[in-house]
Amino acid sequence: MKEVIYRFGVETDWVEELAVNLGGFVRGNFIIVPDDILTGTYYTLQISENITVMLVDVIYHQDVLYKVRNIKNDFAGIYFNLTEGDLVHVMDDISRSVGRWNYNLAITDSQLDIDFVIKSGSKSYGISLFLKKHILREYLSKTGILDEVLNRVFDQKQNTLLHYAHMSSNSWHIINEFRKSTPGSISFNLLFSGLAYNLLADCLDNIMKREIMISKVLRTDLAMILNSQTSLIKKQEGIFPGITSLAAEANMSATKYKKLYKKITGQTPNAFFLNNKLELARDLLGSGQYTIRELAEKLNFTSTSHLSEQFKSYFGMSPKEYAASL
Repeated sequence: MKEVIYRFGVETDWVEELAVNLGGFVRGNFIIVPDDILTGTYYTLQISENITVMLVDVIYHQDVLYKVRNIKNDFAGIYFNLTEGDLVHVMDDISRSVGRWNYNLAITDSQLDIDFVIKSGSKSYGISLFLKKHILREYLSKTGILDEVLNRVFDQKQNTLLHYAHMSSNSWHIINEFRKSTPGSISFNLLFSGLAYNLLADCLDNIMKREIMISKVLRTDLAMILNSQTSLIKKQEGIFPGITSLAAEANMSATKYKKLYKKITGQTPNAFFLNNKLELARDLLGSGQYTIRELAEKLNFTSTSHLSEQFKSYFGMSPKEYAASL
């Protein structure tokens, strides 16, 4: 397995370092990597002094372990990932499967060390945004959040900028439209900049709608809740396992589990489970492999009408309307 230690940042001084560590070089906005490691497009663009965006659209030909070790803590990373294959994020010995069919949205603080393990044969597609924390703070302040809460969010001693979820239906559509663009074309940088701003606005709007609660959390409790999220993802084709069972797996009382789960994730366990089930239903419907009736059976909805009702409530359109829009 090839090991690559590198860093990110809004300033793009890390790009050449990443290219060299991959055994390649930089040509304009492109990172050129040897074909025995991967083939495809690695493209970075600094669109302002506060935001840089990176596109990865490649196929891996060997296993690679990326170790992100940032030297600046003034930015956050927002990762939209539609990888098809075996991609795992590891932090504090906690592993999370990431990609099109798993977590496909992550927001992480630059001060966190995270490893990415991707297996040979994986088709990796991702859009990464790196933005200064003061931009996040300015945006959140306009939503009416109290300064007391903002101070906690951006307190470097607290582990609050960490969030794994599914991207919104709108972000999913925006990215799929963008994939029709050709990197290096005359209009590409303009389209790429527009994509970055649209994804940022959509992501932050959806985070605020989830009413994420911010406070300091013990790392052991954080680990147990994130493990519980992973467990729920693995069970999303079945029925909700129940708070008592989930709390027992996390070695917590039901009361503590529910309180911490909402505090850390911004959602109740039930809502997280249902939303992820609906996100999976959308992706599977988009694959064209299942009818709506087959999806209802596969994902353990009580009936086709129940799936349709929940789908429309979540996405704003029925499964039939969604399939017709593809």
